[in-house]
Amino acid sequence: MNPIPVIVAVFMSLLLCAVAPMTHGADDEFQVSRDIVYGDPKRPDRALQSLDVYWKDATTARPVVVYIHGGAWAFGDKSDVHAKPRLFALHDMAFISMNYRLRWEASLQDQLDDVVSVIGWIKANGKRYGLDGNRIVLMGHEAGGHLASLVATQAPMVRKFDLKAIRAVVSIDSSSYDITRLLQSDASYLDQRRHRVIFGESPESWESLSPIHHVTKDKMIPPFALLYVPESEKVSGQAGMFSRKLREAGVDVVMIPGNLDTTQTIDEELGVPGNRPTLAVMAFVRAAI
Repeated sequence: MNPIPVIVAVFMSLLLCAVAPMTHGADDEFQVSRDIVYGDPKRPDRALQSLDVYWKDATTARPVVVYIHGGAWAFGDKSDVHAKPRLFALHDMAFISMNYRLRWEASLQDQLDDVVSVIGWIKANGKRYGLDGNRIVLMGHEAGGHLASLVATQAPMVRKFDLKAIRAVVSIDSSSYDITRLLQSDASYLDQRRHRVIFGESPESWESLSPIHHVTKDKMIPPFALLYVPESEKVSGQAGMFSRKLREAGVDVVMIPGNLDTTQTIDEELGVPGNRPTLAVMAFVRAAI
């Protein structure tokens, strides 16, 4: 099941007109502050609660993109940013890539707490790095997209924070918007096994950790952009279902197909000059902030 991309005419006009050319020059330079601990500095695994800030200067408060890496909730590192920091620097935005505590030593609850903690860190430290704590974009790849989606839909297990600070969410190639549906479908053995290892065998747990089940009209859910690999029936089907649920709740959502990408390249090529999904993402982000 391949859903029809939901990209309306006004969005396409932004894509054609509002995105600045992605050329490299003096105005896209940025500095990097690495390995800043946002959690408990006394913890032996404090590196898993650290972040890197890619920023220009502190003369003005800029929108900030928070990137949550993928890796099946158990692997990955904040260094896997590829071309993204330069992309957002070109558009006068700051970029934060965060580590978070990984399974198996930590729980999904811990990982959600870490995402909210980074939002709090931005609020507390934004002035030093030129970060606008009221204009945050959550971006996540695969497992990171799942975590970002749970935070932005205010799932009950997410620690409360000011959701108005989240202006938009960009979820890249997640297949975990509806875990119950995935585990009851004909998904591959590998996909089924991977999700059962992470989410257990309880249908109640599957539902509570599925972003699709926390979308309602009475929440201030920010706009979503869902990037997906069209050739993956699993990913495109999940994105299509989540998109419909968001639209039914009155949430603005766009679906952005990759260019014959894989789950890795759709993330790795984001920010590469000439990459069409990148143009669509930037149009979406700039319209939202």
